Order: sequence, then structure tokens, then C-alpha cells
Amino acid sequence: MTGRHHILAVAVACLIVAVASPARAAVPVSFGASWDGPDHTLQKIVDGLYGPGKINVPADFIGAHAGDLDPWFWVDNQFTALLITEVAGNADRNTLGWYTESGVSHPSAPPPLYNDNLHDGIVFDGPAGAGTSKVVTFPHLMTKFGFYMNPNGTGNSTNAPEPEKFWTNRFFNDLGPDGSGALHPPLDGDVQTLVFDISNIVGAPNTWLVCFEDLDSGANPAACCSPTDNDYNDLVFEVTALGATPALPMSFGQLKARYLH
Repeated sequence: MTGRHHILAVAVACLIVAVASPARAAVPVSFGASWDGPDHTLQKIVDGLYGPGKINVPADFIGAHAGDLDPWFWVDNQFTALLITEVAGNADRNTLGWYTESGVSHPSAPPPLYNDNLHDGIVFDGPAGAGTSKVVTFPHLMTKFGFYMNPNGTGNSTNAPEPEKFWTNRFFNDLGPDGSGALHPPLDGDVQTLVFDISNIVGAPNTWLVCFEDLDSGANPAACCSPTDNDYNDLVFEVTALGATPALPMSFGQLKARYLH
């Protein structure tokens, strides 16, 4: 990450539910030392946003514990519009988009992108600056969706030549730096994104922090400056559903049974 931007956005909804495939074993993440220095690590960023001790980056992301849902994506219910909050990142180079999620729970080719605002669309396109906001509307209820990042926009990135993208569903990411095989766990899909449930921290139900690594995380982290630092601070944004109708209490098992795919 070479720059930091604060872009406010929110999600307007009646109800949003986040689900994924059946719970699995803990997903290991190979973290590295940020090339941006100790003052710009993801831990420093979240400490500055929410206060020290609120989030422990290596231990609190969804997937860090056995029983967490994996892969992660979102499902909306009576959902009208979505707005995103970018809180840190390379807004002048990295492009953020949303896509319609198929629910794949094993390594697979990523979905095609149409850029038609029906199947997928752009949220922030590179030069977006501080104060920019974007509303995303979905074509129908119960849309499964996730986010993708095009590292360095339309330019090539280390181990990510065009048109490769990075996805919140790790099973759409290639295996290892060039797709020929993983160099470190997890062996079945590179983790390019960390997602944290911050609803209790910010006092707003259905709020998540999403953190992208913009170099291929399948490579082994290096001290500097190739092939990746695996610092996950390169595009950081919040997803929030405001005005959500409170849901009836539901156990984890009932939630999985209702939205199992």
C-alpha cells in the first residue's frame, strides 16, 4: 500500500444475511511484514479505526477458526441497495467491483464479468478519491454476491497479469503465484481477502471489514519487494447494511440449514 484514502459508504437494506458453504477446518493465512513499514500494517490501520484490542488481525478474520464458514460470500434478503466504505488503500490503482456469486466451495474458474450492473459492476475505479461514495443495486432478491479486485487496474501486477482478478471467494483465486500449485497452505485456493465481522465493534448490525492483498498471496512473503508481502492492507473497506429489520434469533445450525448450498 502506497497511499491511504478515506471514502465513506453505507449499505441500505431491509435485511442482509451473510452465509457461505458448510463450515470447514480453519483456513491458514501466510502473513508477511508490510513493505509499507510498521506504521502502515493492517493491524495499525484497524487499531486506528476501531481502537487497540478490538481486532486481532491474525486471529479474528472469518475462517481463522475451525467451524467458520468457508468460502465467504454474502446473500441479501429484501435488499435494496449497497454502498461501500473504503477506509484505506491504493485508490489510484486498484479497482474494486462486485460480482454475482455462484456458491462454489471448491477450486474453480472465476465467474465471467459482464460489467452490466446486473451480474456484476464496478464500485471504485482507480482514481476515486476521498469522499467518494457509490450505491450498488442488485437485480433481484436473494442475490449471492462477493467482491473482486483488479490489482493495478488495467495494468499488470506481480504474478497477476491482465485479466487476472482477486476474489473474496478464495476458491476463485489461482493456486500459488502462477496457478501451477500452492507454495504454502491453504493448498486449495489462495486467500486474497480477509473479512472481519465488525458489527459489535461499530454498533451497526451486518457490518464487515474487507481487506484485500493486491499481490498474489500464493507466493511466499518476501522482506522486500517481490513477489508479495501478504500484508492485506492494499484495499480496505466496510460493507454495512443500515435500516435492517431485526431477524428472529437463529442458531448457527439453523442458519446453515436455511442457506446451505
